Amino acid sequence: MYNLDKILDEVRTKYYDSKTLPRPNISWSDEYWTAFNGKYALYNNEIIISRALNSNEVSYEALASVVYHESLHQDFADHDRKFMLKANKFPNYKTYTKELDEYLGGYSFSLKYDEIRADYLKGKSKVVYVIIPYLEDFQNAFTFYDGNIYIDTDAQVANIPKNNLTIFLVDNKEKYHIVAWAENADFFKDQQQVLHNSFGGLDFSYRISALRDNVKILFDTTCTYAIEKDAFAGSFKTDKFSVYNVEENTIQEDLEYINSYCEGFYELGIAPFAIEMAAPYQKLSYKELYDIAINEVGFRGIWAANALCKMELNYDTHFNKADALRYSGLITLAYEEMKKAYHLSNRNPICAAELIKICAMVSDFSFGNQLINEFVTSINGDDYFTNSVAYLQQRNPRIINRV
Repeated sequence: MYNLDKILDEVRTKYYDSKTLPRPNISWSDEYWTAFNGKYALYNNEIIISRALNSNEVSYEALASVVYHESLHQDFADHDRKFMLKANKFPNYKTYTKELDEYLGGYSFSLKYDEIRADYLKGKSKVVYVIIPYLEDFQNAFTFYDGNIYIDTDAQVANIPKNNLTIFLVDNKEKYHIVAWAENADFFKDQQQVLHNSFGGLDFSYRISALRDNVKILFDTTCTYAIEKDAFAGSFKTDKFSVYNVEENTIQEDLEYINSYCEGFYELGIAPFAIEMAAPYQKLSYKELYDIAINEVGFRGIWAANALCKMELNYDTHFNKADALRYSGLITLAYEEMKKAYHLSNRNPICAAELIKICAMVSDFSFGNQLINEFVTSINGDDYFTNSVAYLQQRNPRIINRV
C-alpha cells in the first residue's frame, strides 16, 4: 500500500538528512511487529518498518513520523534527551506516536498466529519448561556476555540432552506466561557465577546458557500466551521446571504458538554476523571515525572501529576495536584484538595494562603473569588493574607484593 522509498525521500528532503551517513535502504519487516514500529540497523545502514503499519488505518503522516524516527538513529544511537529533542521537531510527533501505539495495541489483540514461520523443534528430543524469578522485569533474567545469553533461574535442572527446546515462563499467580525460548541450552544444576566487575566487566549468576542467536526473548507487551497452572504437575511450582518428550500431545499447542510467533523479539547483545562489519561512514574522515570509536560504546563503537581497521591496521585501530568489543561484552574477541594491538605497541604500558585486565577476565594466567613480570613496576594503574594483577598472581606465587 505505502511506498517506503518515497516516504524516506520526502523525510530526508523536508526534515532530516544525515550528514555522516549515506541514504539508508528501507523495507518492510517480514513479520508483524507490534511492540515497536521499526528499527535501524547500522551494520548495513537499513531501516526496517513493521509490516503491521502497511495499512489504511495508519495515516501517511504517522508512518512518515516512524521513518523520520528511524532516520535519526543514523546519528543517534539511543533514545536520550538529544534524540527526543530532534524527534519532537517532526510536526505533531507526539500525536502520531499516540495514534500508532493505540493502533498496534489493537492490532496485537486481533492478530492471528495462523502461519508457521519457524521450526524450533527440528532435531530436538526434549522440551524443558523453566520458571524464571521475575515478572514485569523478566528481561533482567537474561544477560548477554561474550557471545552467549546467560539465564538466571532457581530451577536446578540437570542431565538434559543438548538437543532441547527450553521455554521460559513467568508466574503471575493466576497463570504462567511464555516470555522466551532457547534452542540447545546448557544446564547447570548448581548456580554458576561470572565475577568480572572488579576487572571492569560484569558480575552475574546463571544456571542456563545458550548461544546468543539461539535465544528469543519477547517484549512485555507481546507475552500474551498463557498456560493454565493445572496443565503442569503439582511439583512444577516448587521444582520450577518440567521436562517433556517433544512428541507429547499436552505441549503441542504451546509449540505451535512458538513456531508461529510473529510480533518481534527483544534484541540483546550483538549478532555474530555483524561484529566484523564496518559501518558505512562513507562521508567521514579517519579522524572523525577515530573520535566515534573512542567515544561511542556498544555497536556504534565496534562498527566505527571496524571502518578504521579497513582504512589502516595499526596499534590505534586494533586498540580501539578491542575497547569497543570489551565494552560491548565480547570479552574473548576483545582479548584477541588487544593482543594484536600489544604486538604492535612497542611495549606500550597503557596497552599492557588493559591487556592484563582482559587476561584476568579470560583467566589467561600464563600470559597475564608474563605481562605483570615485564610491566607491573612501570604501570600506575586503576583499581581494575590492581584487582586483575592480584587475581592473576594467584596462579604464580613467585610474583608477590609488586603492586
